[in-house]
Amino acid sequence: MTTRSHDPADAGNTESSPETAVVPAENVTAEVPAPSAPEATDHDRLSPQAVPDSAAGRLGSAWVGLVLGALVTILLLIFIAQNTTSTDVQYLGLHFSLPLGVLILFAAIAGALIMALFAGFRILQLRMRARKARKLSARSH
Repeated sequence: MTTRSHDPADAGNTESSPETAVVPAENVTAEVPAPSAPEATDHDRLSPQAVPDSAAGRLGSAWVGLVLGALVTILLLIFIAQNTTSTDVQYLGLHFSLPLGVLILFAAIAGALIMALFAGFRILQLRMRARKARKLSARSH
């Protein structure tokens, strides 16, 4: 019978194994054998919790994004509906009138497009730099 470190010691047990071997006091070291991990049964191997489903994580993320996008859209529509005061706009010689909410929406869209343009240029710059580094690396090998 094998006794593990967390099992109570049996005083009448005279059997010796590597886990329960008695070591003389002068040879005692700080090393204690780690308890062995329990072996997986067929039930554990076949259970759905044993294999993580990575597709569900992606699908869950898509649902979270969809719900957040819908909430932002609803809030934006409420903002536009509450800010219907007509505002006169003069831009590059053009004169027109728009509701304030729509005007702010157009300004936000224009800002997002300008930001995306700069981000696209930066991505292209980094790609060119990486391509140049790969070419130099290939030449040196």
